[in-house]
Amino acid sequence: MTASDLSLGGLYCSSTRDYPEMTRLAVRLRLSSDAPIDVEAVVVRRERRASVSGEGRYELALFFTGMSDDARETLTRFLSQRVSMS
Repeated sequence: MTASDLSLGGLYCSSTRDYPEMTRLAVRLRLSSDAPIDVEAVVVRRERRASVSGEGRYELALFFTGMSDDARETLTRFLSQRVSMS
């Protein structure tokens, strides 16, 4: 999966694999040089997109349903750095 939008509440991403709405996922976020963080999420929206190669692509909106305090702090720090850089 490739994320295109990330917040404390969830993320919007593109995937070659389809996940029906309400599917629970374990997600590992790789944020720059920080260690990856693991969160729990549920698919709240999905849409199939055609790709140039002809293989199916799916745009997924994920809502975070579980995150440790450490993961939340790491994600908050990452997001605040991204905002200050823009």
